Amino acid sequence: MKRAQTLLVSVLLAASALLVTTPGAFAYRSDTWSNFNSFTARCLGFNDTYPQQLYWNAQSLMSWLGYSPRGGTVGANFTRSAFLGNVLPDWAVYVHSHGDNYWSNYPNVDSGFLQDPGTTRCSDFSQDVIRSSTIRAVTNGSPYNLVIMSTCKLGSASSTMSDAFQIPMTKTNAGRKFYLGYVYTTYDSAAYQFESNFLSYLVGGGSWYRRSLYGAFLYATYVGGYESPDAADPFQANWWGNPYYDGTPG
Repeated sequence: MKRAQTLLVSVLLAASALLVTTPGAFAYRSDTWSNFNSFTARCLGFNDTYPQQLYWNAQSLMSWLGYSPRGGTVGANFTRSAFLGNVLPDWAVYVHSHGDNYWSNYPNVDSGFLQDPGTTRCSDFSQDVIRSSTIRAVTNGSPYNLVIMSTCKLGSASSTMSDAFQIPMTKTNAGRKFYLGYVYTTYDSAAYQFESNFLSYLVGGGSWYRRSLYGAFLYATYVGGYESPDAADPFQANWWGNPYYDGTPG
């Protein structure tokens, strides 16, 4: 398990002069999840092609940063049980879905996102929500390097999702942690363009010079031109974490 791995690192390093460790012993797993079936013509009235593209973008990002193995899925296998059953060993997590800051015992917020509903129905809050409180119970204090919620509203100041991954809502965190999300209702087209710009900035530094995730955020923000629903829902990405962190696992 990840927490055990973290605690044993110093012991194993001390013994490294005497022992040969198994290749992959310090693998840093990431999972990329994308709700696909809620974004088809059956549910939206048109086919949204971005869930698949967002998934591949995120997989490319995890690969570039050095996370391996890379798990998760796009489509019907993105279920609540699959997500919760895999999230603890992760060091990086990406989710594309419908998301919101749902009420729990008003006025308390318990943010969440929706699992893929499968091919026979559309997402329904009562059946499909994966709440931050449930995620927090599963992660159980374990550290996370990078969390991206490519959803509506889980980057807002009222969201409880970053706390589910032990990433405080400040922009002065020490350590290797970074959380990215969107503040308002966000079109998939805008999220895809933003995340593509985010990735291109990081890759542009080359493998010899790792740029910061905050630098990538600033670059993608300043490019601008992102489509938004209306004046009440302007496009706005947001982040918390360490502004100097480059996203590499550890």
